[in-house]
Amino acid sequence: MKRALLLALAFTVSLSAAPNPVTTVILVRHAEKVSSDDDSPLTPAGTERANELARVFAGVKLDAIYTTQWRRVRDTAAPIAQATGLTAIVRNTGERYAADLANEVLTQHRGQTVLVVGHSNTTVSVMKALGATNVNAIADSEYDNLYVLTDVDGATPKVLALRFGNVAH
Repeated sequence: MKRALLLALAFTVSLSAAPNPVTTVILVRHAEKVSSDDDSPLTPAGTERANELARVFAGVKLDAIYTTQWRRVRDTAAPIAQATGLTAIVRNTGERYAADLANEVLTQHRGQTVLVVGHSNTTVSVMKALGATNVNAIADSEYDNLYVLTDVDGATPKVLALRFGNVAH
C-alpha cells in the first residue's frame, strides 16, 4: 500500500512538473521614422513611441529582445532594453529571417517571454512563421500595432492584436 501511494505520488509529480510551456512573443513594428532611407533614425514622435513601449512593458519580465539590423528598429527597442538591462539580439533581415527567428525563439526561449521589434512586413512574417493564422498586413502608415502571441505546445498559437501610444495613421 505504501509503495503504491509513493508510485502514485511520483506519477502525479512527474505530470505536474512537465506541463506544456507557454511561450509569449510580443511583436511590434519599429516606431515612426524620419525618411524611407534604409537606415533612417526615428522622428521625435517615434522616440516618444519607443519610450511608451518601455513604459507599457515596465512590469513585464522579458527574457530576450530581438531586433533587425536597421537603426530605426534598434532605436525603438533601446528604451526597453535599457529599462530591462537586456542587450537586444540583432538578426539581419533576409529570405530566411522569419523562419530562422521563429525557430530560434521556439527552441531557445521555450516557456519565456520575448519581444521582437521588426518592420511592417517582417512582423507579419514572423507571426506566420510562429504558426499564427489570419494575420492582417500592417499598413506603411501604422506604427501603433502591438501583438501578443502565445504558443503552447500542441496548439495553434493565439494572437492578441492591440494598439499602443498615439494613433499613427
